[in-house]
Amino acid sequence: MNYRKTHIGKLIQQFVKQNNISSAELARKVGKTRQNIYDLYKRDDVEVKLLLTLCDALNHNFVEDIYPADKNAISIDDIFDTLKTLVKEKIEQSN
Repeated sequence: MNYRKTHIGKLIQQFVKQNNISSAELARKVGKTRQNIYDLYKRDDVEVKLLLTLCDALNHNFVEDIYPADKNAISIDDIFDTLKTLVKEKIEQSN
């Protein structure tokens, strides 16, 4: 297993900073408050639904950063696309 122990909040904060995205802008993109975003930066894990929302909002695959794909395995992009589809279906079902 290629799992890396990663503090996801710090990883997201670093990406946001490197790409000159303000916390307020990120909050708007994901429908959260700035305080929620500041709290996110302190967390070492996040729910899959929120992680996928952040990936969409920032156009970056954080799953690949945490769990790099094995060259002989299924593409992480395929897994990511499948997860996104499943989450969207679940959201639609709950509405």
